[in-house]
Amino acid sequence: MTRRFSTSITAFLLLLFQLGITPIARAQVHISVSKAFGEKVIITVPLFDVEGGTIVAAEDVRDVLVFDLANSGHFSLVANTEFVDETETDDRVSGRINFQEWAALGAEVLVKGKIEGTLSEMSIEVTVYDLAQGKPIFGRRYSGRHSDWRAAVHHISDDIVKELTGEDGIAQTRIAFVSNVTGSKEIYVMDYDGENRRRVTRDNAIAIYPDWFPGGEELIYTMIRGSRQETRRTRIAAGTSSRVTSFPGLNAFAAPSPRGGEVVMTLSRDGNPEIYRLRADGSEPRRLTFGRNTESSPCWSPDGRRMAYVSDRSGAPQIYTMSATGGSPQRLTYEGRYNTSPDWSPKGNLVAFTAKIDGVFQICTVDVGSKEIVRLTAGPGDKEDPSWARDGRHITYSVTSGGKSDLYMLDIYELEPVRLTSGAGDYLSPTWSD
Repeated sequence: MTRRFSTSITAFLLLLFQLGITPIARAQVHISVSKAFGEKVIITVPLFDVEGGTIVAAEDVRDVLVFDLANSGHFSLVANTEFVDETETDDRVSGRINFQEWAALGAEVLVKGKIEGTLSEMSIEVTVYDLAQGKPIFGRRYSGRHSDWRAAVHHISDDIVKELTGEDGIAQTRIAFVSNVTGSKEIYVMDYDGENRRRVTRDNAIAIYPDWFPGGEELIYTMIRGSRQETRRTRIAAGTSSRVTSFPGLNAFAAPSPRGGEVVMTLSRDGNPEIYRLRADGSEPRRLTFGRNTESSPCWSPDGRRMAYVSDRSGAPQIYTMSATGGSPQRLTYEGRYNTSPDWSPKGNLVAFTAKIDGVFQICTVDVGSKEIVRLTAGPGDKEDPSWARDGRHITYSVTSGGKSDLYMLDIYELEPVRLTSGAGDYLSPTWSD
């Protein structure tokens, strides 16, 4: 199992004391980030100081941290890195922080750090300052193996987001997806920024439709071998998997409940593709939809009380909702003639979906209350299979253009796509961990 940087403060403090490291005292200072909608905190990140035998480059640490903070949606970075590095050099020469000089660069928050290393481990010490008050907001130290430095930087980013905004960051999350880079479709996982890709399935079959169980340690997916389909549950770290369902016909689009004890999925065991609810081990299947139409792609609301799914009962695929126990469906989308692949926002107010517009698939959201639809993407290339990050403002999806498919990330408020994959093979069906 890969060693990870602890996200538990209690475990974090225990680790530091075991290593003989004294944690930095948490300052009783908080910056106000209650800005108008769309305004961002202006933050600056000079190169971290490097001491000892670490193999981690300060430039690499800054690049990852700047990417994380810039793509969080909460911060703007001071653009002139030359001035930033000059000011940092002056601080090191003088032995003090010149808060006025940092503020003169337009920054509101300053992130300083030090990287230290031994032959076996490294640590990154970080202090975040409120420049208006000239005081530290908080300081922490992150320790682990040299190979885990990216995890440490993602941890730092999420801590900064949480401390300054109260929101959960997404830098420590992962994305599961399907790729045929080896010649057959298999399930992979990667960090949210596209790094550290790792193959998960080795079934010598076709693996598709992955989804996460809560906690981010297990996936459920559909395996196709010949004419037989089954859903399987796999533990990523251990590399083990077990069968969940293997009914005759379609076994697809399995989605674990918010608590992980149940799944909903599409089965055609009774002849027609319908929505079923089962225990997480595949037992006690209960049919929730009834009719002659195709019902597919179910997803849970964040409170587990409702689900959204696709039905063609109106003559073309549209998004519907119903109680998680079944009952009368309610149509959610009325615009467009081909709407599929719903995913319910963690905030509960929106459902993202794929819509065919002027012959091209695009990503849209629909407000669950008002049913207002907002189009998020445009231009050529089919954008499909949206999946929400835990912050409720970022979506990952696939784009197919020129016979090649890759994964992108999008902030629904800024609408500037960030490409996550490239190179040989196709990358499809992304799903974001919690």
